[in-house]
Amino acid sequence: MVCESSVVQSHNRGSYRFEGVAVLVDSLGAFEDMPDWAESADVLFEAGMTLNPSELHGAIVGLIAAGFEPAAENHLNDTIAALERALAIEMHGELVDFVARMNLATLSSVVDTDFGFQLLLPADDDSLEERLLSLGRWATGFLTGFTQGIAVRGAGESGVPAVTAEVVKDIAEVARIDSEALEEEDSERDFHELIEYLRIAALNVVQEALSHKEGEL
Repeated sequence: MVCESSVVQSHNRGSYRFEGVAVLVDSLGAFEDMPDWAESADVLFEAGMTLNPSELHGAIVGLIAAGFEPAAENHLNDTIAALERALAIEMHGELVDFVARMNLATLSSVVDTDFGFQLLLPADDDSLEERLLSLGRWATGFLTGFTQGIAVRGAGESGVPAVTAEVVKDIAEVARIDSEALEEEDSERDFHELIEYLRIAALNVVQEALSHKEGEL
């Protein structure tokens, strides 16, 4: 695994105030707060989806981390199309509106100077097994979104920075996690440490991508 201290150091060096994304968020309009996991699960269920909400959120973050940033006028349509390919689903009607809300809330959170970005996971009073399963699904979604974003950009493996590649490997390890992966005695503590590592690691990958995009302007 990538040394956690190196991730934290990189996180502390950077600022998430990226002008291009901030302008994009402003142009897309005021955003609502990120829906919680339970609300997201209800919306997906009502749309006939078996998709875990964590996987959807992970895919959105993965797209951003890959440098996927369509122009404002086509942002929603291009994002929906990319997510449909990444997750092998079709979205229509109210689900599209809901995903637009989640996408805008995610974009806003990754440029939040108060570091408000959080992984979308079940509430703490849900079972550890359910939360661990959803964490694995978040990681899976991130990987599929990241892969789709790289494909859209046409960057290929050569276009992925070394540090980003290492973090993606770590996230791939989390995607394979199972309910017996944590020691029972310290399971809650270990689980929350893993979430925090992933949160900061994902932000660093996003920071790297957004910095690269800013440098291209």
